[in-house]
Formats: sequence, C-alpha cells, structure tokens
Amino acid sequence: MHFEWNEKTMGWMLDAAEYTGFYRKLAALLLPEIRVRGSLCDMGCGMALADMALAADIGCITCVDVNRPALSFAQNEARRRGIGNLEFMLSDGASVAGRWDTVIALFHGRMEKTCAAYLGKASDRLICVTHGPGVRHAGAFCENADAAAAWLDSAGWTYTRTDGVLEFGQPHRSMTDAMESTAAFHREWDRAALETRVRESVQETGREDFPFYTPKTRSFGLFVIPRAGNEQHLKKRKIFAGGL
Repeated sequence: MHFEWNEKTMGWMLDAAEYTGFYRKLAALLLPEIRVRGSLCDMGCGMALADMALAADIGCITCVDVNRPALSFAQNEARRRGIGNLEFMLSDGASVAGRWDTVIALFHGRMEKTCAAYLGKASDRLICVTHGPGVRHAGAFCENADAAAAWLDSAGWTYTRTDGVLEFGQPHRSMTDAMESTAAFHREWDRAALETRVRESVQETGREDFPFYTPKTRSFGLFVIPRAGNEQHLKKRKIFAGGL
C-alpha cells in the first residue's frame, strides 16, 4: 500500500480511526505498559492519533516525525480537541536528543534499527508495535512480528510480546468517496482492479454520515523492551543517546 500524505488521505485516516476506534483501542493496550503521568516520546508519530488517545493519562508526550504535513495535521487536530500536553518536533527520530520514561515506535522501522536508535533515549522502556505475524508487505520499512521476534531472540534481548488484531477499515461518505479513497491507498491498481475491489468489498452501513464501509482488520505485535536487562546491548553498540 502506497499513499501520499495530504489533506484528503489524512482526512480518510482520521475518519477510519474515529469510526473503528483503532487508536483508542491500541492506546488501551499500550497504557498498562507506560508510566502514568510520566514522559513519553513517539518516534515516527505520523498524525499522532495514538498520542491523542493516550494524552489524558500521560504527563507530557513528544511527537516526532519527518513529515511536515502529518505533523501540521496533528498539531491542528490536538488543538481542535483541546489537548495541551503534546509537543511536536519535525525531525528524524534517531537525531533527536533527549530522555523520556517511555519511547514508542508504532509500525515504524525494523526492530534492529529501532532498538539501536531509541532504547538509549528511554529511561524505562521502549515499546514497539509491528505488523502482525505473517504480514508480507511489511518488508524493509517495518517488519512483521515473527521477524522482529526472531531478531530479538538471536541477539539475546529481553522483551515481552503480545499479538493482537483490531478492526481498522475505511468508512465512506459516498460511493465516489469509496472509489477515491481506495485509489489513493492502492495506487498500484489499475481501474478494473479498483472497481472490482470496491464492488466486492464495500458494505452498506445504514448510517447517514458514513453510509458505506470497507471492512479490514489490522494485526500487530506489541513488543515491550525494558532498559533494565538490556543495558549490555546499549554498551556493546555504543548507544549513548541521552546518556547512559
């Protein structure tokens, strides 16, 4: 799946998040692993929808991303919701200096690089959410849970893993909207494939705001990687971000 960050695609993603409650439910799974009222940094936050769902229970959250449109959207959405404890940094996560109680990386990067770049910035723990077991499109950018676990095991890291599945389909305001949003997120499809996909997958909801819906689930692996018990890896790899 390939798409461009723009006002329309981000609007569709926000619609999907609110309709399905994906980030609210994901935040509920993350929260028991995060120090309540502590500090949190989300590396590669995108639209920061998970951070907005966590904000009421966290002291302060730093949202980091290299994508200016996504970060601008997140700032405006946080303002609209009246959320005041999020700060935003337009930067590559590996270049950010600082230390937080918890660092999270959601569907962002391969496990080896994520641990190397981010665990040194966490006083307590790093939490990574990957694509679920068997997801094939994860590839070079964000591997699936089995591949992530295989690397952690081979390198002798201490961690816990939880697998899950949440609904994260796309609601539509019209059939035209269904065609446009499907095309935006599947730019590799030709017109015939697009029309077939929409015809076979879109369901009627009976709702006035979103009369049509394309169901889809998103599987994931949630990895909690504590700093304690993994200090030897930080020293071995000379990971001194934020100081040891």
